[in-house]
Amino acid sequence: MRHRNTRYPGVILCILLAPAAALPAPPDTSADEARLVRIQQAIQSGDLGGARSELQELVARAPGDPRIYNLLGVVDAQENNFAAAESSFRRAVQLDPRFTGAYLNLGRLYQEHANKKGGLDSALKVYQKLLEFEPDHVEANYQAASLLNRLGQFASSLQHLSRLPADAQQRAPALALRCADNAALGKRAQADAATIQLSAAADLTEADVLPILPALHDHHADDLGTRLLEAIAQRGLGSNVGLQALAGLQEKQGRFKEARETLEKDLQLEPPSVPVLIRLAKFAYQSGDLEGAVGYLAHARDLEPENAGIHFFFGMMCIELKLPPEAKQSLQEAVRLDAANPYYHYAFGAVLLQQKNADEAIAQFRKYRDARPDDPRGNFALGVAYFDADQLDAARKELESVAARPETRVGANLYLGRLAVREDNLTEAADRLGKAVASEPSSPEPYAELALVHIRRKEFGLAESDLARALKIAPDHYRANLNLLMLYQRTKDPRAEKQAHRVEELQRAGEERERLLLRSLDIRPY
Repeated sequence: MRHRNTRYPGVILCILLAPAAALPAPPDTSADEARLVRIQQAIQSGDLGGARSELQELVARAPGDPRIYNLLGVVDAQENNFAAAESSFRRAVQLDPRFTGAYLNLGRLYQEHANKKGGLDSALKVYQKLLEFEPDHVEANYQAASLLNRLGQFASSLQHLSRLPADAQQRAPALALRCADNAALGKRAQADAATIQLSAAADLTEADVLPILPALHDHHADDLGTRLLEAIAQRGLGSNVGLQALAGLQEKQGRFKEARETLEKDLQLEPPSVPVLIRLAKFAYQSGDLEGAVGYLAHARDLEPENAGIHFFFGMMCIELKLPPEAKQSLQEAVRLDAANPYYHYAFGAVLLQQKNADEAIAQFRKYRDARPDDPRGNFALGVAYFDADQLDAARKELESVAARPETRVGANLYLGRLAVREDNLTEAADRLGKAVASEPSSPEPYAELALVHIRRKEFGLAESDLARALKIAPDHYRANLNLLMLYQRTKDPRAEKQAHRVEELQRAGEERERLLLRSLDIRPY
């Protein structure tokens, strides 16, 4: 019953034992029978050329013997000649419409070439034809159930499973199909029961579970596939394919730590590959282990030093880890290797701004804007860079052009407010910063900047209120803490000395600016 992705020698013995029905006896029958046995042995030993030569001689002697065409089909299939194999198997069943072995071989041929148009339907029709004269045939019923499952005919699949003997219904291949069929039909209790039985089955393998994963996914039952693959992994039977499938399911469920642990097992089965290492880095990042992500990426970088994506991911991790020199080096290399990727230029520009290199940042942001002229975030980033370079007119032009766009409304108004503060235009500054607050009340930056305007106006109560909101959102926000220190100093507040120490601890020049830029683009490091 268990169908594996194998070739045909394994079914030859049963084929030869099936006599042709109502066939005229060829001359020297005993010699031909012995010759068929030798041909079978030649096929099993890999002598396909010798087997074909003898079969062609036999065709001339006994053109009505379906077993000869069946064996020719086996040879053709072994040599990956689909059309010839199909023709030979069809000739065999044409000569003997009740030749079970030939039907099985033809059905398996279609299954192994399911990517051909109509391959699954053709295989199903073959098994259904066999079942017309052998309705209880175990293999045919199982394969029909499997094909119907893949074709989305889940109720019919269950009907064929019900025709299997009781012991066959309790084996892992049948239980797997029963699980998927019931899940697809919304019969969750029956699907859960099959999953429990299948998880405990001694003969459970990945070959039973992997084919049903698409049906489970399409019908919102990924958790069943996860449970089954976890049961296999716990037994130490997971292959690299199964482990990667399990990691993918765990990732979809937000179980990044478990996904990483699963994929780590893959490294024990085969040499580390770049795709696996990058996935591990992604899982480490998603679970908050930045150092672990950097370790995987360093290994991947050693394997593929010319892979721009690895350098970019590494650089983004270095930003998170507050390693500006390493971030700059990695992002610069990503830009060198893939100068056409606008996101690499954007991230590199953000790092350059952090390192007070506004002129070079301007060049990087221009490349992003030129590549994505319809994206207002390019104008926003250029405006920030011009602001840092004290090119205030150019900054105002870029920022005003995108101040009404939803993607950049907060950041553009924030920097226009800062620009107005720098020009001592506190009325405009308050208006711009008020718009930024209204656009995103959960962002600490506008509150911190608006507090500075209130301090300049000696509206200390309003300033304290704005800073309280900013620090409630982000207690470690540098600008908010810095402006709170300024407020305490202006009002002779005794808490100023303690706040000064706090600011020293948090001082990371440019961090908020850099994060605002990257957050506005919502860059994914992987």
